[in-house]
Amino acid sequence: MNSRVYGFVAFMVVAASGDANADDLVVLKQQIAATKQQNAQLIKRLEKLEKRQAVTGQVVSGQVAPQPAPDAFVGQVAKAPLEALTSDGPLTWHGITLFGVLDAGVAWQSHGAPLNGAYPQGLEYAISKNSNRSMFSVAPGGMGYSGIGLKGQEEILPGFAGVFGLNTNFSVASGQLSNGPASLVQNNGVPLAYQSANGDSARAGQAFNDYAYLGVSSATYGVLTYGRQRTLTTDDRAVYDPIAGSLAFSLLGYSGSLSSGDTENSRFDNSVKYLVHVGPARFGAIYKFGQPGSGANQTDGPTYQVSAGFDIQELSFDAVYSHVSGAITLSSLSAAQVLAQPAGSLAATISDNSAVLLSAKYSYGPFKFFGGYENINYSDPQDTIVAPYVDSNGYMVSVATNNAYQYHDKILQLLWAGVKYAYDSHLDLSVGYYHEWQNSYGKIACNFSKNTTLVTNAATCSGTEDAIGFVGEYHFTKKFEAYAGMMYSTVSGGMANGFLYNNTVDPTVGLRYAF
Repeated sequence: MNSRVYGFVAFMVVAASGDANADDLVVLKQQIAATKQQNAQLIKRLEKLEKRQAVTGQVVSGQVAPQPAPDAFVGQVAKAPLEALTSDGPLTWHGITLFGVLDAGVAWQSHGAPLNGAYPQGLEYAISKNSNRSMFSVAPGGMGYSGIGLKGQEEILPGFAGVFGLNTNFSVASGQLSNGPASLVQNNGVPLAYQSANGDSARAGQAFNDYAYLGVSSATYGVLTYGRQRTLTTDDRAVYDPIAGSLAFSLLGYSGSLSSGDTENSRFDNSVKYLVHVGPARFGAIYKFGQPGSGANQTDGPTYQVSAGFDIQELSFDAVYSHVSGAITLSSLSAAQVLAQPAGSLAATISDNSAVLLSAKYSYGPFKFFGGYENINYSDPQDTIVAPYVDSNGYMVSVATNNAYQYHDKILQLLWAGVKYAYDSHLDLSVGYYHEWQNSYGKIACNFSKNTTLVTNAATCSGTEDAIGFVGEYHFTKKFEAYAGMMYSTVSGGMANGFLYNNTVDPTVGLRYAF
């Protein structure tokens, strides 16, 4: 409205009132001025809205158009990526959230093996059998795996919601899906000194190699889910590790075998998982259905975990008991085995594993203290699995060992402690110490003389692995950080059997973006 319109409105109001006095006129003029100012502000907001919405095509002839269908969301993000990426909240559409992490850096290793794009960790950050030479390398996953996923929640009844989660890990360096068995196949028959990084893993190139589940959630009755899921031990290690999830600086993060004794059981396929909170206490259980593969002779034993824990003020504690029947640890074929076995097949050690995991953390001001203990018992499997057979990930096993612990059960123990210090809102400093040790489980005791040489490092001898890691993380924003740190690891005795070198150090720097 222009000044003439405002004047006409004022004249009509005065004429209608007739006996309006001077004070009334002052009030009316103030109201008209305020209305004029609000109108100007509305015009500016409308112009700004029209310019912004013109980019996404959601405004037609000055009117807000109907919201686009879900399948148009990708097109909108493509047209206005900056607006999508700079928003404070997650990328959510109709209750479905897209999330992910990208992690990459550079590392130097005093004794290492070349990067392998299929190997989930990328590099062997901790000392391994084939660690042999100093090297600089691209370092994917210094602070954790890169991955992308979807999650959703939809109310289905009052107090109940349907939930789902999908997540997969990949290498930023190669773009490949994480696939431990593939890295083993690539090194079949290759001498240790010429191998690339490799190792067994639960991540075997599946479309969703981390997890894929569907279930029902209730704030009162807990969460019940079915599918491929992280085990309770895997969940707890991420919560109680002072350098949570780190591949380059934490032995807990790097070694998946510390989940129930072998890395393939850091996730359970065909499993039902239940978690519930009762006041300060919490309880959990996971049970795996089905067989470990499709061979003629498979185990019928149970595979499950149960847990209990609590939060009291600044103290958290959890205990997990685990039993895995027919646990499988895959390895590459030797040069001699390659000549006799089918191409692309692998070797396996079969065992029944039981484990107890105890974990705790305590917060005190800017400090968080962490600690834990795990005891894993390996025994020969109750049900023999005869090769050749195809495992649950589609890899052929041509050589199977079912009697690795025929004389004594192997007992592997782990103790760790560490602290995380929040220097300020941007900088976190963490340090962790990890100590593993195994008993002597062979036919005869170690520390015996053979040809005047004291035998202490046969594979069945007692031995240790130690690692200490520390890292500084600088958070530019809640999504983007830079980090720098290192881990020193060393092995001795039976745990050093077949190693080219017994120690390595891996200073690493990198960047991590989480959305």
